[in-house]
Amino acid sequence: MNTAANADLDESLSSQVVPSLRSNFSWTLVGGFVYSACQWGMISALAKLGSALLVGRFALGLAITAPVFMFTNMQLRAVQATDARSEFAFANYFSLRLVSSLTAFFLICLIAMAGRWDRSTGIVIVLVGLAKTIETLSDLIAGLLQKVERLNRVAISMMLRGGLSLAAFGFVFWISRKLADAVVALAAARLLVFVLYDLRQARFAMQVRDRFLAFKWSRLKTLAVVSAPLGVVMTLISLNVNIPRYLLVHVLGQAELGIFASLAYLLVVVSLVINALGQAAVTRLSRSFARGDIRHFRNVLAKLLVFAVVVLLFGIPAAQSVARPLLTAIYRPEYGQHVTLFVIMVAIAGVSAIASFLGYGMTAARCFRMQVPVMAAMTASTVLFAFILIPRFGGRGAAYALLIGAGVQVAGSAVVLHRAMHAQRRVA
Repeated sequence: MNTAANADLDESLSSQVVPSLRSNFSWTLVGGFVYSACQWGMISALAKLGSALLVGRFALGLAITAPVFMFTNMQLRAVQATDARSEFAFANYFSLRLVSSLTAFFLICLIAMAGRWDRSTGIVIVLVGLAKTIETLSDLIAGLLQKVERLNRVAISMMLRGGLSLAAFGFVFWISRKLADAVVALAAARLLVFVLYDLRQARFAMQVRDRFLAFKWSRLKTLAVVSAPLGVVMTLISLNVNIPRYLLVHVLGQAELGIFASLAYLLVVVSLVINALGQAAVTRLSRSFARGDIRHFRNVLAKLLVFAVVVLLFGIPAAQSVARPLLTAIYRPEYGQHVTLFVIMVAIAGVSAIASFLGYGMTAARCFRMQVPVMAAMTASTVLFAFILIPRFGGRGAAYALLIGAGVQVAGSAVVLHRAMHAQRRVA
């Protein structure tokens, strides 16, 4: 099933010095930190130069577009990075991502036109969708670089994308005070990095005979069937995060969502460390699992899980002591009144870290389909408790619902991964 280009790629990789896991983690962490800090910078700029309403409108645009792109992306980056046997060529992945991303943008336009939002909100939703469409292409190239363990180049792309996006977004919003203009600048910055940097890095990782596009529909269909379960999984994850936000807007308005989103974004530092560790380890985890070395697979995964537990145990008391002055200093005094909400969010971050590492383990083990019922149970739990708790507790109710859902995800993921390791051990 491997193509000649894939064979050349595997031979080339074997002759190269592979960066250490620590190096890949460090680069991924730095890249993720810079990118996330720049993303937070955009939220902060809206909060300080604009209003909670504008923050809520931007957050709503992200919440509306995220589930659509999560589904159409089908987590092709992870599928490509863990394709240890090179069953598909890069051109197959890139062609499918191009088709799926354009489809997603078309759906976003339909949603924006069909929704009952005001004109300004609808325009922001479409423009956020455009910016995300461009970013999905960079994400696919990151999957190729991750497969060859060149995460330093992925990190550089993230830093360039984050820095230029923040500069363009912040400058245009400062000049015009119009959110739509700022999002246009954001999309332009992402396009610039994709054209001038990402495409060049893809050519570095590709072989001479490989191409960017290969519209052989039978291959694309096969790849879509393989990846579709992860599309469903990512959609469920996105809905799990965003449905409580939809309910907050419905019950309490966009300003309340703005406060909730602002507090939640401070915890991105936790998720980026978790993702950096997971991204650095997943390729090697997949190779260990593919060759039947379950002992190594389990040992690496156990170290990741211990780190997540430490985050949970130490994060909650730390949040209780620093929440009020931190939120007041970073945002405004009214944000400092939400100490309990922030502490709950820290607990969510810790439990979600455990769930994320188990998720990386399942993906490395190619357990794509079995992730669907796990995420379905998680999302159902979150939605159920969101409907019960948000009308009574507001933002804290949304946070409690997310915490319950994260606990369900941990339990289900542990069961799936245990069965996968047991089955692979028997085969080996």
